[in-house]
Amino acid sequence: MANARSFAIAAHAGQLYGGAPYETHLSAVVLVLRDFGFDDSYQDAGWLHDVVEDTSVPLTEIREQFGDTVAQMVDACTGLGPTRQDRNVRIYSGLRACPKAAAVKLADRIANVEAAPPGSEHRARYLREADAFAAIVRPHVPPAMWQRLEQAMIGND
Repeated sequence: MANARSFAIAAHAGQLYGGAPYETHLSAVVLVLRDFGFDDSYQDAGWLHDVVEDTSVPLTEIREQFGDTVAQMVDACTGLGPTRQDRNVRIYSGLRACPKAAAVKLADRIANVEAAPPGSEHRARYLREADAFAAIVRPHVPPAMWQRLEQAMIGND
């Protein structure tokens, strides 16, 4: 089986996250998952969660390299569509179909909020989406993990 970290870093080669190599964001997502005891398949999905959305790698390749479980989680976290609303509808539908992927999506959101500068448009967007995000994600994640997101949102004021 392929190494998810190496695969993701290669797939995102040349992409930046806030001026840093994209690996910075992916590593932050995986560290959040580790902080809450999520195992290898969750961590693999954490490394790979943006690959289908942000690169030319198709989901079929994720499935071939990493198996059905990881591919299902990646698919559930993948936002495709012309608008953010369309992308969120797809993600929320995916999370309903694969609730275990909620932990990966929450780790992604935590990493994004913790990296967002105070007063940024990113933080404001996450605040606008908070109720819809909570309705889908919160029932499927550890309470302490959800509290970390809430603390990050408060801490960015």
